[in-house]
Amino acid sequence: MILQVEKIQFKEGIPYSVKVGQIKRTPIHWHQDVLEIILPIKGSVQVYAGFEQILVKEGDFWFVNNLHVHHIESSDDAIVVFIHLDLNYFEKYYEYIKHTFFRSNMYTMDSAQSVSDNYDDETRKGYKTRFLSLLVSILLDILSNDPMAETLIMDSVYQLVASIVNEFLWIKFMRENKDSISEVQLNRYLRIIKYIRENYQEKITVEDIAKREYITENYFSHFWKDFSFFSFKDRLNYERVIMSEIFLLSADMSINSISEKVGFSDVKYYYKHFKKWYGVNPSEHKKRSMEYMKEKPQVMELELKNVKGILDDFINNIILKEYAQNNVWKTSYLFDNFINLKYLYKFDKMEPQRSPRNVVVNIFNSNNFKVIDNNVFFNWQNIDILVNYSETSDFNLNIKMDCPLLEDIWYEKAVNTFVDSCILRYRLVTIKKWQFFITYNSEDTFYRANAIGDILSRKIPKANIGYFFEI
Repeated sequence: MILQVEKIQFKEGIPYSVKVGQIKRTPIHWHQDVLEIILPIKGSVQVYAGFEQILVKEGDFWFVNNLHVHHIESSDDAIVVFIHLDLNYFEKYYEYIKHTFFRSNMYTMDSAQSVSDNYDDETRKGYKTRFLSLLVSILLDILSNDPMAETLIMDSVYQLVASIVNEFLWIKFMRENKDSISEVQLNRYLRIIKYIRENYQEKITVEDIAKREYITENYFSHFWKDFSFFSFKDRLNYERVIMSEIFLLSADMSINSISEKVGFSDVKYYYKHFKKWYGVNPSEHKKRSMEYMKEKPQVMELELKNVKGILDDFINNIILKEYAQNNVWKTSYLFDNFINLKYLYKFDKMEPQRSPRNVVVNIFNSNNFKVIDNNVFFNWQNIDILVNYSETSDFNLNIKMDCPLLEDIWYEKAVNTFVDSCILRYRLVTIKKWQFFITYNSEDTFYRANAIGDILSRKIPKANIGYFFEI
């Protein structure tokens, strides 16, 4: 059996596709100009993508990147939602999206096997929680009979892609250093990767890249060392090896011919680099893959509407549980609030408020904030949803801080926690768009308002801050 590209049929003007299946074993396949999101809503799956084997747990997700050979297996008949995104459509918004790798877990250098949640980091957890919330929002809108559903879905899909590009770009997601990457340097890196992916068959040298970027070879070497996890040669040969798997499994070509086609100067280098990544030589990998493909795939296609009960359980047990923060917020309240916010957003789409349109989040009222045993807790579900909405709709996000609601013993801790968490969750480029309203009603709260303003100014360069006496 010859490996085939799995073609995803997108409807005109609709850059996404959603499928559901009960999985035992899928065929080995690949997609062209498509990013696939694998979301197990019941059970876990083993994803074999390129040389990696990833255990994707129920309640987590995984990206299968463009042109990556992959297949999926499950021992417990997992129910999986597959979301496919049309990269040709989104290329006009994100120039390098077809040539970029995305991931949602940490790559382990010493092993090809990993699990989808192999990190203990609140920033990455926050990214994934918001992303899962967006995925669920899309699925619920697909299931609804609302005439506004398609508009709401497209808004969520745009938010989804923005999150993928900004938060799951592998070079960002993998970095231990949380310092932001400059757009100039990031674009240079992505430009180089695009050039490699388009020209991997040719001889490419550091000198070639330096000339293209109008920099010295010495500068490029320092840039690449600071930016990448692999040497330039390793990154180039990695690309060649990954692309070779398509030819290895889909064409009746000799190993020598494949080696030459993907740009290796000698077949011995192809063997060396292939084994470095895959752990076996090309012939052994082909034999193993062909043995797998002799068995029939076991995939039962399902209708999304027929797994609504499973999806509801997934929402309650995974999404809302994460936002509940050990029952600080009741899941029943969170679900009702989620539905209410979606309704208000839909209503605003149908009957837009007059411009300029604004939303105010009273960050320290009881719907959004609690203090328990001197620990502060924010309702991140409310905040996440409104931040996502503000990024794709023409209304401004205003953060209101009522000083009369705060106490001297913990207000500095609360403000610092809120701002630090927002910087990690949404990035400064987003927060700089917000307007902060600080209200006071007495001499004591006047000084508290100034102290809060100082915290905001220190942490957010050129923060938009307004002070209001409120009665």
